[in-house]
Amino acid sequence: MAHLTDQELISHYLNNDNHRSFEQLYHRYHRMVYQHCLLMCRDTDEADDLTQDVFIRLTRNLGSYKGEARFGTWLHRVTHNYCIDQLRKQQNLRIQHEQYSVALSGGNDEPEPPFERVFAVLDQALNRLPPQQQVLLRTKYEQGIEIKDIARQQQLTPSAAKMRLKRARDQARKLYLKLASRADTD
Repeated sequence: MAHLTDQELISHYLNNDNHRSFEQLYHRYHRMVYQHCLLMCRDTDEADDLTQDVFIRLTRNLGSYKGEARFGTWLHRVTHNYCIDQLRKQQNLRIQHEQYSVALSGGNDEPEPPFERVFAVLDQALNRLPPQQQVLLRTKYEQGIEIKDIARQQQLTPSAAKMRLKRARDQARKLYLKLASRADTD
């Protein structure tokens, strides 16, 4: 089965319910999916869980692959979208928990130290960026990943990765300045 193309494996799986075909796809792409999940969540256990979830969903949704792009490219996009959705859910839960904690504590009205305000505004600005720009900035500046590695992970040339990173930084800076000026007037 190792000699079959991705498309042939997908057809075998969909038409014959051939689990060995899916197993071959799993072996071909497990590392790529795991690496992307790890890049997104920065936690090995969570990356394992997300990877499992992606492949479980893939068993049910493989029929939605139309063959318009390479399977690896399509699977990368599916993985990325799934991770973004899960991270958003986690963030929403975190925010709800913080609001609940503040309500329980009686809503402490002490002013925030300035550095915490700066980080809060920066976080708001980053969260308002499109998901791809968020990933780029967090990958580069939180994880310290080099441009050439970012380019390889996102299947870009290094110059394209640099340009996208520059645009993401410019957009984040604009949002930060806009949000900071609002925070100062509040």
